Amino acid sequence: MHVRTTALSMLATLALLPVSLGANTPKTAPAGSADTAPAVSAPKAGMHRYMVVRTFPAGALAGLDAAGKKAVNACNSTHGVKWVYSYANADKTKTFCIYDGPSEQAIRDAATSNKIPVDDIIEIPVVLMPK
Repeated sequence: MHVRTTALSMLATLALLPVSLGANTPKTAPAGSADTAPAVSAPKAGMHRYMVVRTFPAGALAGLDAAGKKAVNACNSTHGVKWVYSYANADKTKTFCIYDGPSEQAIRDAATSNKIPVDDIIEIPVVLMPK
């Protein structure tokens, strides 16, 4: 339950981040900083949106390149699952991933097939925008 509370708190913080930054946000991010979250449309009909919390060993994400992402996405598609985007902590041992899928079980099945961990899955059916 603590992971869920922490994850929801982080999601709320990330959702409000653009408002707290104000109008003087630089157009380009300084070296080493995070990318901004992309604008993402709502899931397609029959799909649900989920946040998947994962814990990885140190260095496990270091080799995730374009080919690795392509393989993950191809495997996900066999389960009807779409990886939307992810947030990671500074040392890339904890990720908060946004997925669209037909069910929580489909998200779990895709993770199992990809051999990646799942700490928690939280359905996020409501998007609150800062404006």
